[in-house]
Amino acid sequence: MVQFLPFCGWRYDLSQVGALADGIGPAGSALMPCQQDELYRLHPCNAVRLTHNRPEPDDAGIMAPARRADDFFRLWRREGILIRDHAAAWYALQTLTPWKGETAARWGLLGLLPLENPLGQPHNAAATQPSSPQEIARLLQLQTTCRADFAPVCLFAEDSMAADESLEELLQRLTRPITPTECWLDSGIRHRLWTVTEPAAIAAIAQRLDHLHLSLFDGAAAFQASAKLLSTLRSAGESGGVEHPAARRLACLLPAENLPACFLPRIHRFDGPAFTGPQLRSAAEHIPGLLCQFVGNESFALIDALELAGLNSDQPCLAIGTSDGEWQLLSAPARCRTLQQLRDLTATELLKMPWSTAVEQPVSAPLQPENATIRAAAGCVLLATQVSTAGETGISGLPCAIPQYSELDLQLWPPVPSGLVFSAHSDRVDSVPGSSL
Repeated sequence: MVQFLPFCGWRYDLSQVGALADGIGPAGSALMPCQQDELYRLHPCNAVRLTHNRPEPDDAGIMAPARRADDFFRLWRREGILIRDHAAAWYALQTLTPWKGETAARWGLLGLLPLENPLGQPHNAAATQPSSPQEIARLLQLQTTCRADFAPVCLFAEDSMAADESLEELLQRLTRPITPTECWLDSGIRHRLWTVTEPAAIAAIAQRLDHLHLSLFDGAAAFQASAKLLSTLRSAGESGGVEHPAARRLACLLPAENLPACFLPRIHRFDGPAFTGPQLRSAAEHIPGLLCQFVGNESFALIDALELAGLNSDQPCLAIGTSDGEWQLLSAPARCRTLQQLRDLTATELLKMPWSTAVEQPVSAPLQPENATIRAAAGCVLLATQVSTAGETGISGLPCAIPQYSELDLQLWPPVPSGLVFSAHSDRVDSVPGSSL
């Protein structure tokens, strides 16, 4: 039985903000400084000021960005830039994506996911997924300070029974008489958000969720940070079950049936190793069990490497790029049964660097032969994670065994953005003494 709850969300008042596209922000952890600056310039109330508040020269301590995000969140609520829905609601989301002359439609449902199961135990799905310790620490600071969720974690919802009406079909039917909030992006991607508050519709969705199986895909770091915050509050003597505001977090369920999902590879950069392709292959020969296969140095070599990795779906593979433009395929079938093991082996034994030093290099659009030129700069190497059945575009459909992947491996495309709706643990909007705003 799935526990997933409607809630009273905070949303932008478009009469003050203007276009919703100016308010939404990034969904994940990877954000280049130039992207952050661009979103800062886009609108003074863009969600990036909450999710990725940038450090300032006069900051006093590492907590300053989190405190500034809290100041913005309180200010925007106090001044009516964000308004709270007065009735508990499900938020139905449709994402329309143009691709090769067609439009793919993806449905989702935003609500609150309890951090514990009905027995009061943590959900294992998130606790066991690999994620960045630095990102967990950053999000824990943010959630501890702001007591709010600014971006949803994403889960795939698989149906365990043959029903006459799927969750997607139910959402389509229930939202038909409701006017959506529209969000058009320059890329042509379109988000449509419906606020479902009618009691019968709320009950129908809740009943349909009873037969779904959830797999956390994107947001393990955020989920683990929320769990750490809840554990701290429990240790401090705070009690209460799922009704405790910190015992649940903002999440988006994506029905897996007929899901037109695409995934982009995660690319991580290691600064320091000055390898060329031949030097890398020579070094790999001295590591027991590690296989390094040359793929190519053409502009589309990364796509070829990802496609080969997808064809080798019975064993974990990584594509690795060097500063001379070459891409190779790494595997260690005798030593590594998971992508995490292969990542650790590559980092510690081949590159002689801990995985924690890797920096994600964002990929924001599908790779195509005409725009896939991604090469390592001098003095660094790039690691791109296997994408199952990648195909010629470097994107994939839903992997057959989604639990073996994590947010370190693949990223959902298009992402579910932050800024569509926020969840706050408290409705207090008073200013804080010493506020920076």
